[in-house]
Amino acid sequence: MRPGGQSPCGRASGFAFTALLYIPRGQTNFAGSLRRDMLEQDEIIASIREAGVVGAGGGGFPTCAKLSAKADVLIANGAECEALCYCDQVLMALHARDVLDGLLLAARAVSAKRIILALKGKYEAQVEGFKKFLASAPYDRIELLQLPDVYPVGDEFVLTFEATGRVIPQGGLPIDVGVIVHNVATLHNIARASRGLPVTERMVSVCGEAPRPAVYMVPIGTSFDDLLRACGLTSSKGLSVLDGGVMMGNLVDPGRAWVKKTTSAIVVLSSDSRAIMERSSSLNRVFKISMSVCDQCTFCTELCPRYLLGHNIRPHLIMRRSGFTRALGDGVLAESHFCSECGICSLYSCPLEISPRRVNVFLKQEYPRPRQDGGSTQPRPEYHDRRLPSSRLKARLGVLHLDGPPPTFAGQLEVSKLKVAMQQHVGEAACPIVVVGERVKKGQLIASINKGQLGAPIHAPIDAVVIEVSADIITLER
Repeated sequence: MRPGGQSPCGRASGFAFTALLYIPRGQTNFAGSLRRDMLEQDEIIASIREAGVVGAGGGGFPTCAKLSAKADVLIANGAECEALCYCDQVLMALHARDVLDGLLLAARAVSAKRIILALKGKYEAQVEGFKKFLASAPYDRIELLQLPDVYPVGDEFVLTFEATGRVIPQGGLPIDVGVIVHNVATLHNIARASRGLPVTERMVSVCGEAPRPAVYMVPIGTSFDDLLRACGLTSSKGLSVLDGGVMMGNLVDPGRAWVKKTTSAIVVLSSDSRAIMERSSSLNRVFKISMSVCDQCTFCTELCPRYLLGHNIRPHLIMRRSGFTRALGDGVLAESHFCSECGICSLYSCPLEISPRRVNVFLKQEYPRPRQDGGSTQPRPEYHDRRLPSSRLKARLGVLHLDGPPPTFAGQLEVSKLKVAMQQHVGEAACPIVVVGERVKKGQLIASINKGQLGAPIHAPIDAVVIEVSADIITLER
């Protein structure tokens, strides 16, 4: 605790700084006191800002900033195309109406003329659940798009093309073609925000080699270890843990990882599996293997989703050039900035198990981002024929036996201790406004963002006592 009862950011503790105080169930703030179909754009955005809503699909971009733009098409992303991820499927099954309410609120905020709900056609139960609402007003404005079971159809570039036929220019964003994309979990949080409920919990799936795969609703700040124990995993010997899916998740130490607003899945895999080995190899080894065995077969390029959309990215040439020369003016190496890091090149395409993705991630840090060309982009003629079926990808990854119907929703996970990160979003980290020993209520503001900064406030996930405060983490105990 700092002298004078101040937080690490130098602000006094107390409720004077809270934009959204704790609101008991059944009560609402100014936004929730209005009918949701009557909210104006500034009221919608204000409720989202105060609730701390960020992109729950993994990007973490503050939603209030994203909805400040105008777009003629709004897409709800329910594709969930990552292998062994199920939280969005369970969320759509349990909270279909909230997803649709959030979609309509977001559409009103950006003045969208078309509203598209996109999810895989194979999610039959979820499709039927949505259809019951879409048959009547106000939800009959929403178009239902059933996507093919291919990877990575949930990537916003691929999804935008599948839903609208528009191609986002390389280095661009969906808004460049008049489109905004939101994950269904983000839309669920938008609906809750309109009722005065801040983001304090997250739906997380625990799958893979976990003895009892399950989907839990957990407080933000829950330890990965607590979730793994709840799913029957008491020893991690011979196993490794990914924060996120098999293709794009990050390798983590579960004892030092905590659930954030962007956490969707915890995947447990054998440490000798292809997905884990690709992440475990040193970058130096990746470069050496590339120099010695890359035979320029071009498979990494021919199956790259961004290349198929017409973008100027050629992973096979990047691999060849990066192994021998790294001149800063090399335009080929700068193409790495157009990589979506989907992992197809590293975990599916390459017969020699080289990792172009790892190389691209490195080069993005070393080379300046090319200017956006601004010109129109046309998908390559082979786009549809080269889309990667999810079943084929899972077979190549060796996880097909671990896949199946969404695991059981196990309900709320009660935990006694939380570590709530201040950096759970794109932009500036939130600044703690509580001090050690302070008692907080669920939903109470515990970290704020300075006016004008890009970021999102943080709220207490449970009724608790503050036992430790730093610039990075607030530790709470029930």
